[in-house]
Amino acid sequence: MSKKHQLAMQPSANVDMNPMLDIVFILLIFFIVTASFSKEPVLDISKQDKAARSLTPTLTPQINIDDKNQIFLNGRQIDVDAIAINIARVAAKGEITSIGLKAHAQSEHNTLVQVLDAVKSQTSAPVSLASI
Repeated sequence: MSKKHQLAMQPSANVDMNPMLDIVFILLIFFIVTASFSKEPVLDISKQDKAARSLTPTLTPQINIDDKNQIFLNGRQIDVDAIAINIARVAAKGEITSIGLKAHAQSEHNTLVQVLDAVKSQTSAPVSLASI
């Protein structure tokens, strides 16, 4: 036999792997796209603000103005200029939810306005007005 004939009869040992790699990549892309990823469950943690608010006491200070324009905060007489400071002291002890303000019918309007201005400069709590 000739050498040409011997070479033609030997089986080819090379296999073309390109089509198989194409199929593998197509399957990989298919499984990545169709996969559903599960989210980890998250624990609901309450914020500290809620806990801190529940620990602070709620306060409702009472301000009275008598017929001589004397001002009383929770039964203690105070000066007009010291209202803001005293409201700040009360607010330091707890959360002010509302403020009660009772004015005598014979008290001056100017005193009432000064008290309201001083209170609103220290807190945004609602003020309920009443007359004595």
